[in-house]
Amino acid sequence: MKLKWIAISMALLLLVASGCSQGTQKKSSEDKKEDVLTIKMAVQPWVGNGPFWIAEEKGIDEKYGIKLETVSFEQDSDMNAAFASDKVQVANLATHTTIRMEANQDLDMKAIIFMDESHDADAILADKSIQSVKDLKGQKIAFEEGATSELLLQQALSEEGMTLDEVETVFMPASQAGLSMISGDVKTAVTYAPYINEVLGKKQDEGVHLIYTGKDSPGLISDIVVGKTKFFEDNPEATEKLRKVWDEALQYWKENEEEGNKIVAEGSGITAEELPSILSGLKFYNSKEQAEKAGSGELMEAAGNIQKLMVEAGSMKKEVNLEEIFDME
Repeated sequence: MKLKWIAISMALLLLVASGCSQGTQKKSSEDKKEDVLTIKMAVQPWVGNGPFWIAEEKGIDEKYGIKLETVSFEQDSDMNAAFASDKVQVANLATHTTIRMEANQDLDMKAIIFMDESHDADAILADKSIQSVKDLKGQKIAFEEGATSELLLQQALSEEGMTLDEVETVFMPASQAGLSMISGDVKTAVTYAPYINEVLGKKQDEGVHLIYTGKDSPGLISDIVVGKTKFFEDNPEATEKLRKVWDEALQYWKENEEEGNKIVAEGSGITAEELPSILSGLKFYNSKEQAEKAGSGELMEAAGNIQKLMVEAGSMKKEVNLEEIFDME
């Protein structure tokens, strides 16, 4: 009888231990789930965001303990508003947009990833009667106001000691700027890929050519990942995790070009066949290359030049401390 009670007691103890073990495992599993940091990222349908789309698709983000949710916007203004109002935690912005938002909206921001810079993906196109930037004086030029096209034109003119006041500006979206050249409404337009390729494809035989590109001013037209300083203070691990996700996704794209191109083309709203000509005009940076660019002073020099151009153009209310924005080393 005594042995029987001992056996029953042992069985009950084992049952309780098993229940505790399962409870601990469940709690551990829940804790693990809670450790995953969800980050909403504002993007536009631009190929420069490609590695983050790949990271989402292939689960690279979850490998580093984050759940990345890209939120796509068609208009700059909508994306900027979503970021300013904390509807997203981070945003992939043009460098000049970041600096201008910091100045005009008093946003306390940190830039943590230097994604890419344009070489031939942004350009000034001209017909055969215009052979250099100097020839732009007095010409009618089509471009999008406040966008990268305006910045590129300002830089090109400034190198020749000229300003926007010395040309006739015709404001329109970048896509329309290219079309205005095709139709012959203007002799010069500033736009970006894929519209550059479209114009050259139809008008290159008639002498339309590039007279200035992003390659002529490295770092001027570039894209960065930014977030509010408070977000990074509240989530100190986010910077390193996002950089690791970016690096691995960038490498994955290089090693799986066909698959990567398909994902990026879909996110950009173009065909995979259109992608190579656009990518040829872009330079992507991994974390090591980014640190080298920052360490050499090249990145801050470019940012300083961007700020100078925008202050001169009146698009910034004040200058900002660029060192406090860029956390790239």
